[in-house]
Amino acid sequence: MVHSTLPAGSKDLLPLDVAQKRWIENCVQHVFQAWGYQRIITPTLERLETLTAGGAVQPETVIQMRGSGADVLGLRPELTASIARAYAPRLEAVNCPQRLYYNANVFRALPTNGYPAQQEYYQSGVELLGGSGSIADGEILLLLADCLQQLKLNNWQMILGDARLTGALLNTFPSQYREIIRRCIAHLDRIQLENLPISAEMRSRAIQLLELRGKPLDVLAKMRSLDWTAELVGEIDYLKSLIELWESLALPDTIVLDLSLIQTFDYYTGIVFEVVSDSRVVAQGGRYDKLLGLYHPQGVNYPSIGFCLNLDDLQRVLLPTLPQRTQISHWLVVPTSPPATKPAFAYAAKLRLDHEVQVELELEFRSKATVLAHARSRGIEQIAWVSDRDVEINQVESE
Repeated sequence: MVHSTLPAGSKDLLPLDVAQKRWIENCVQHVFQAWGYQRIITPTLERLETLTAGGAVQPETVIQMRGSGADVLGLRPELTASIARAYAPRLEAVNCPQRLYYNANVFRALPTNGYPAQQEYYQSGVELLGGSGSIADGEILLLLADCLQQLKLNNWQMILGDARLTGALLNTFPSQYREIIRRCIAHLDRIQLENLPISAEMRSRAIQLLELRGKPLDVLAKMRSLDWTAELVGEIDYLKSLIELWESLALPDTIVLDLSLIQTFDYYTGIVFEVVSDSRVVAQGGRYDKLLGLYHPQGVNYPSIGFCLNLDDLQRVLLPTLPQRTQISHWLVVPTSPPATKPAFAYAAKLRLDHEVQVELELEFRSKATVLAHARSRGIEQIAWVSDRDVEINQVESE
């Protein structure tokens, strides 16, 4: 007996799901190309050590398998590591920056807490390799905004943080407490922060750092007023210039500055960001200036930044505006008798060639009323009735 159930965490994409995802992919792909980005395709399988380099991905989150010999392989859980691996040894021989984009599926191991989850996800994204400074950061942020505008996504917010600035603030704490404070802030765990065995002054600083989020100008003004941020004026000014660029060229009042937006691993080295819409994170990214050096033969680093769009979440948020039916065939070609089969195939081929339209062939010799009902149900507009002598064309009238 063949089992019809899927593995846990898997799902089929039926034609309408595919049509909706392809609509999103095509929309953002046009934007990527308009900004000068070129598509890259990397293997679905990578060495586990490639995927987990730098601590960006934990081994237990990777779906693993045994390769030939002693290699342990993994299904890619994201694309940045694969692209960094592919380009790190090549960047010396090509012109920088390299603008790359991808449309791909990614895989993540199911959690062990019993909660249902997916194992396969779909992403589109970009990587800007070899670009640094405010212009490169601005390009990525504004490119993401352009994608969201072309998708006609409503009610979204850009949450912007800065791992470099937050890291500098964390370095003011005693070394033995930095990691736990970092985790508390990343998870917005105020209760644990308030109960850490540190001085009242340190605890106050930690809570201040946790609360550094809100309207950008308000947060920046608050940072300048703190007596323990005096040495970070340069970082604050950089962030201010980037926010001013965003507000002048993108959508004002769509950005929230959040210095608690950090990861629990040391991966990003500059700005980090995510886009939230309808309580879903539909995009995220950041700057990672030290990642490519892990894959370069001589350990050479290249400043880089990128983002990914989460197509599964975007599909759910955009659902009311996405195509609600699969692409309609324009013609139905109907052989009226067995001798008309060859002429019907030939006529259908001519329609496809001459008019570049979708053409279906009727597969049975059914009554005219049945064929018309079938065409109406499929949204087909024209029928060609083909005999062994001639062709009769009818417009399909809606009921």
